[in-house]
Amino acid sequence: MAVKKKQTAKTAKTAKTAKKTAKKTVKKTAKRSTGKKSPQKQKPSITSELKKIATGIVILVGVVAVCVMVADYFLGRGDSGNKVAVTRQVAPKASETGPVIVKKRISKKPVAVTSPVEHPVFEVFDDKAHHAIPERKPKPVPVPKELTPRVAIIIDDIGFDRKISSALADLDRNITLAILPGAPHAKAIAESLHARGTEIMLHLPMEPMQYPRVDPGPGALLSSMTPDELLDQLRRDLAAVPHVRGVNNHMGSRITSLSPQMNQIFTVLKQKDLFFIDSMTSKRSLCKQSARLLQISFAQRDVFLDNIQESGYIKKQLEQLVRVAKRHGTAIGIGHPYKTTYATLKSELAGLKSRIKIVPASKLAGISG
Repeated sequence: MAVKKKQTAKTAKTAKTAKKTAKKTVKKTAKRSTGKKSPQKQKPSITSELKKIATGIVILVGVVAVCVMVADYFLGRGDSGNKVAVTRQVAPKASETGPVIVKKRISKKPVAVTSPVEHPVFEVFDDKAHHAIPERKPKPVPVPKELTPRVAIIIDDIGFDRKISSALADLDRNITLAILPGAPHAKAIAESLHARGTEIMLHLPMEPMQYPRVDPGPGALLSSMTPDELLDQLRRDLAAVPHVRGVNNHMGSRITSLSPQMNQIFTVLKQKDLFFIDSMTSKRSLCKQSARLLQISFAQRDVFLDNIQESGYIKKQLEQLVRVAKRHGTAIGIGHPYKTTYATLKSELAGLKSRIKIVPASKLAGISG
């Protein structure tokens, strides 16, 4: 009897399993017959893709901005976080064969000309201005052959070496010397040059595009100054150099491109009856427009003589100066108190004077109509 019950249970279990298997088979067969496939994932919409792209761009811009800030921090600042001037070329001493490295903390406040620097900082340029010869408008009128072209030679950055200043003035009485207001011997040299009849200019320090990485020196006029600060500093600079007849800019590629500041500066120059020579350290200079507006005597540099301190190069620049003078009737060249510049001028002046006439800078400055 017990054996019979076991067989019955086993048979029922087998039947149940067979029934389940049959159901599964029926389902699979039905799926094949209908041809239905498993549902596919929905394709992403265009809107969602654009959102992803926009998000990626925003992230990329943020990363670039962070990189720029980090680079600016390390390139524009010293180790302590205070802004420091970059290496700059200065006038070499007799024992020096290369540039001197000078680092000087920068202040945007007006600086009284009371603490002179040890060496002059020669010009820095913008837009490759030292290679460019400024355009003159209108086009040049042919100069009559019987008229000798007139040339002004200005030597900038005077005030640090009495000996070279005297030697340059002795080359020709009509060479003009421009004195920096913060130079240690500015007043003494100005008095000495005035006594011998040399024309003196103020070589006015002005903010360059590279500021504050490049420091124009004590007495600099800065774009961050208020009008009162700017004019007070200008008057202190003028008082620091006696007997000046005119002014030209030391550096100044930023300030000379700003009309409001140049108008303010030229207002004081007009009151003191001083002319202005634009050193043209930037192609963006607006000095000529301001000078015309305020009707002050004005002229601009044609050739830089010694931005490369090699005798052969300086000779080529002097020849360029002569060509400009013959074409326009006048020309202005600017040099610096390098020993190479002095030696080259000494050897070349006699030949130059046979073709052109050297005159003080004031003779070539005039009021534009």
